[in-house]
Amino acid sequence: MVELASGEGVASLRAELSAILGDGGLLERPDFETRSCDPFRHVPILSPFIARPSDAHQLSAVIEAAAAHDFCIVTHGGRTGVAGGAFTRPDSIVVSLERMNRIEEICEVDQLAVVQAGVPIQALHEAAEARGLFYPVDLGAKGSATLGGTISTNAGGNHVVRWGMTRQNLLGVEGVLADGTIVSSLNRLVKNNTGYDLKQLFTGTEGTIGIVTKAVVKLVAMPTTQSVALVAVDGMSKVLSLLNLARAMPTLSAFEVMWRDYYDLMAASNSGRRPLEPGHSYYVLVESMGNDQEADEAAFERFVHQATQQDLVVDGVVASSEKQRRDLWHVREGSEIIVREFGKIVSFDISAELGSIEQVVEEAYAALRQRFPQVRGTTFGHLGDNNIHLGIGIGEETVERTAEIEEIVFDVLARHHGAITAEHGIGTLKRQFLRKYLSEGEMAAMRRMRDAFDPDRRLNPDVML
Repeated sequence: MVELASGEGVASLRAELSAILGDGGLLERPDFETRSCDPFRHVPILSPFIARPSDAHQLSAVIEAAAAHDFCIVTHGGRTGVAGGAFTRPDSIVVSLERMNRIEEICEVDQLAVVQAGVPIQALHEAAEARGLFYPVDLGAKGSATLGGTISTNAGGNHVVRWGMTRQNLLGVEGVLADGTIVSSLNRLVKNNTGYDLKQLFTGTEGTIGIVTKAVVKLVAMPTTQSVALVAVDGMSKVLSLLNLARAMPTLSAFEVMWRDYYDLMAASNSGRRPLEPGHSYYVLVESMGNDQEADEAAFERFVHQATQQDLVVDGVVASSEKQRRDLWHVREGSEIIVREFGKIVSFDISAELGSIEQVVEEAYAALRQRFPQVRGTTFGHLGDNNIHLGIGIGEETVERTAEIEEIVFDVLARHHGAITAEHGIGTLKRQFLRKYLSEGEMAAMRRMRDAFDPDRRLNPDVML
C-alpha cells in the first residue's frame, strides 16, 4: 500500500495553495477519490491535493509553492491519455487545468482562435462551427480531451491525412516553466521567424519542458460537403492502391482501415455496427470534405467508380444522409466495444512505413501467439498517415504482463524501423523502451534540453525520460 504524504509540510502547502487559488481552487480527499489517471481502468490519484489554477499567474505561483515544499507537479487535462502521462506519486501535486476553460477569441478574418488549455476539443469544434469555421484536429475522445493535453502529446486523430497533427495547426502558446517563468508566445501570424519558435518547446514534450495554459490555433473554413464510404477490400496491396487513388482527391480528409479482427468484433457486438458483411480482410472508411457540392460529389463518385472498375473493392456502401455518415464513423470509433469484450487490454499506437505495415502486424501477432496462445487482438487505424492501433488482451494476466506484450510488439516494430508511439506519447508506460528505439545522440539531446529547463525534474518527473 502506498503511503500518502502528510504532516506539517503538507499542512503548510495546503494553506499556501488555498491562498493562491481561492475558493474552489484546491481539492482534497475525498473530493477526488473517484477520479482516475487512466481512461480504461481505475488508477487512483496518490497526490494530497489537486490544484486548479484559473490562469498562468496562479499556475506560476502553484509551481513555486510546490517546489518550496519539495513537491513535484503532475499535469491533468481530460485524463484521456493511455500512456500513463497523468500517473501521480505521493510527493506530487496534481495541476488540473479544468478551470482554464474559456475560448477567449475566434477571429474570422485571420481564421484563428485563442483558447485556454482546459477547453475540450469538442467545445472548440462547436464554437468554431458557430462562426463558420473548423478546427481540424479530431479524435475519438474529443468530448473530454483538452487542447492543452493534445498540444503536450502532439495529438493527431482522424484528419491528419488532410490537415496534419496538432503541431501543424498551432500558431502560438502561453505556458509556464518549471521555475514559474511565464512564457507568453501567443503568435497570431502564419509567417513569423522572429527568434526561436517557442511553441515547439511545449508541443509533444508531454509537460516536461513547461505547462501549456493557452494557445492560438489555426482554423479553416467550415467544410460544407462531406462524403463517406465504407468498403471491403481483400488484400493489403489493394488497400494501398485504394489509398493512392483516394489521394488524388484534394478533398480527402480521412482514410481509416479496420482489419478483419476489428470489424468482425464490431459486427458481432449487437451495437448496430454491421453495414457490410463480416469476413473480409480489410474494411476501409474513406471521407472527403470540401466546399463545392457539385465538384466534391462528382470527385467522390469518380473515386468510387474507379475503385470498383479497378477491382480494388469487393463490397461497399456510400452514405446518402448525415445519419448514415455518422453510422459509418460509428463503426470505426468502437473502442468501448473492445474494452467491453476483452476486459483488460494493452493499447498500441504505432507507426510504420506503408509498405511494411502488413508485415509488422502479421509478425507481431505470430510472436504474441507463440508466447501467449490465448491472445486476442484488434487492429485498426489511420493508415493514410502510417498510424495503426492494436488492442491486445491475454485474459486476467494482461495488466501484469503488459511489459512482455509490449516488448514483443516493439521488437517486431524495431526490425521494420517503425515508431513505438505515433500520437499518444511516451508517458510513464513506454519510458523504459525509449532508450532502445532512439539513438544515443537523440537521448543526449533530449536530456540536455530537459536539464536546461527543469534541472530538478519538477514537472511530470516520471514522464518520458
